Amino acid sequence: MTVVPILAGVIGLTLGFAVKRLQDFNAMSIWVWPLMLLAGAAPCLVAYSTLHPGAAVDVAEVVAEKDSVELHVPPDHSLMVTAVLTEESDEPGTDKTHYNLKIKGVGWEVSADGTMKRESATGGAKIDALGQQGIEEIGGKRGSKLGEDLQDRHDLRESGDVTVTVTNWQGLAVEKLILEVVPSPPSDVVMWSFTVLVTILGLVLGVRDNAERLASDLAFLCLWGVYMRDGVTPLDDWQEVGLALVPAALTGWLGVAAIEYLVINYFHSRAQAAEAEEEAAAPEQEAVVEEPTPRRRGGAAARRRALQDGSSDS
Repeated sequence: MTVVPILAGVIGLTLGFAVKRLQDFNAMSIWVWPLMLLAGAAPCLVAYSTLHPGAAVDVAEVVAEKDSVELHVPPDHSLMVTAVLTEESDEPGTDKTHYNLKIKGVGWEVSADGTMKRESATGGAKIDALGQQGIEEIGGKRGSKLGEDLQDRHDLRESGDVTVTVTNWQGLAVEKLILEVVPSPPSDVVMWSFTVLVTILGLVLGVRDNAERLASDLAFLCLWGVYMRDGVTPLDDWQEVGLALVPAALTGWLGVAAIEYLVINYFHSRAQAAEAEEEAAAPEQEAVVEEPTPRRRGGAAARRRALQDGSSDS
């Protein structure tokens, strides 16, 4: 599976360079290792949960606009939409199909839309959309190639029995859409909260141990998982996993790195200013100013008293 070497290579290189850099600056601490473990595990967990969502709890098919089906959605499940392609043709409109679904439950209603695109209706590994296993022939269902989009996942915040109705179907690329209710990957709230927590802890270590670029490296790996969570489906395989690196690098190695630079330099500047004040105050505290002892000297009145005493004696 191509995803495994991509994950291993990116995580290994990122953490390997981070460890080397921290060791060169003598900034390694025992708390760095668990943070690196957590950051490295995040994209692996998300990749597995998105590429292998588990068995579908309910399945249905739609073939045209106004088709309607009933599905049962347990809590923490999503709607997976998979395209079954038509035969390859030179006719206009056979390269993509746009769809819109209305999902209605008890007391709630949402819409979901997407565009299924293909480069060619032939070639590529055939995919059994229901079991997600490679097979030799199953109509036009196959794995996505680069530039194609044959599968979407729509998160459902509610659960229960729902009615899914096709409200729009434009294009001739798709013969039918397979609707599957599958377990959802970790939610956006969980992933973003985890990313913020790891980044803050990385900043704390950066300030305390002068571990520069640690927070941005950890944030990059966590953000990779965040962006994979929203874009990767089982048919995408390595394409979307690799493409998720781009926004993760921009956000982590540019955005978070800029914040990290400002935070670390701010606290280091304060520490240096405090040290300078202590060094300036030390000589003043050590220097003891010795005041001269006042000398007793006789005044004119003392001399007169002495003369008077002598006169009285005579």
